[in-house]
Amino acid sequence: MKYRFAALALSTALAAVPFAASAETLIFATPNPEQHPLNSGFLVPWAERVEAAANGELDIDVRHGPMIANHMNFYDRVVDDVTQIGWGMTVFNPGKFPHTLVATLPFMVDSAEQGSVALCRMYEAGAFGSDFDGLKPLLFVEFPQASLSTNGGPLTKIEDIAGKKIITSTPAAAAIVSAYGGTPLSFNITEQYEALQRGAADGTMLNFTAFPAFRLNEVTTDHLVLPLGGAMGVVFMAQDKYDGLSDAAKAAIDANSGCDATRGFGAFIDGWEEGARGMVASSGDHTFTEASAEDVAALTEKMGPGIEAGFAQNVPDGANLIAMFKEELAKASQ
Repeated sequence: MKYRFAALALSTALAAVPFAASAETLIFATPNPEQHPLNSGFLVPWAERVEAAANGELDIDVRHGPMIANHMNFYDRVVDDVTQIGWGMTVFNPGKFPHTLVATLPFMVDSAEQGSVALCRMYEAGAFGSDFDGLKPLLFVEFPQASLSTNGGPLTKIEDIAGKKIITSTPAAAAIVSAYGGTPLSFNITEQYEALQRGAADGTMLNFTAFPAFRLNEVTTDHLVLPLGGAMGVVFMAQDKYDGLSDAAKAAIDANSGCDATRGFGAFIDGWEEGARGMVASSGDHTFTEASAEDVAALTEKMGPGIEAGFAQNVPDGANLIAMFKEELAKASQ
């Protein structure tokens, strides 16, 4: 009998204690392999910081690899609520994010940190129009400027690409290659190794962060470092999903989002680029040539006006986007 009374007392005591609300689980999909430097170096620690700040109100379930989301469908996965936090490059979905392609233009950006802050401030000022309708951007990042890399030299000046087949990913990059006698090609990043190995391509226009993950150092030998354009990456949620979170969960996300957090993201990318370049340099016989300020100025004078005119013509409000990007880049440098 005493056990029945004890059990009754315990159940009565428990009934008097309110149950804690269960944590909201948000699936955060990164299209890259788990060991990718972007995951281990920034995205996973970022998710852990948000979780810690939420004091048990959020469980961020980070999933890696292309099975749940890939570089092409990352936006759809968030909109369809398959994932709740997404990461991707807007250049892979230009129809949805046309205004953000200002981030791909060459000759303007000095560092990922500078470019990232500029893009975040442009978003806050409403520069990207309807690109982010229904979305809640959390972090922006400007990826480093692409350089030229070839499999077989010499490559000490841009004129050396004459007669070569060069992989490009933006209209501006293709225009530069064509203007200097090369043939622009289009290959997905996962296809570039084989294209360079088999001679289907002679070179690529790419930043160095891509080299370790895709082993492009094994199929390139010569590198000409020039500011040939970057790309925007974004961490984001669906706005309605964000709105449905508890105040504590939203506060934790907000504390790790916005332009200050974006600056930290850009600084990480700059360090990653430097480390990746060092890895390439130490992995075999590679020749690096830094384009001189005079060479960059000459290239900018030759190609810049036409590239900007093309962007202004083909992207809604393109001329204003260019002007604002330059203005925000100058502010971010101060």
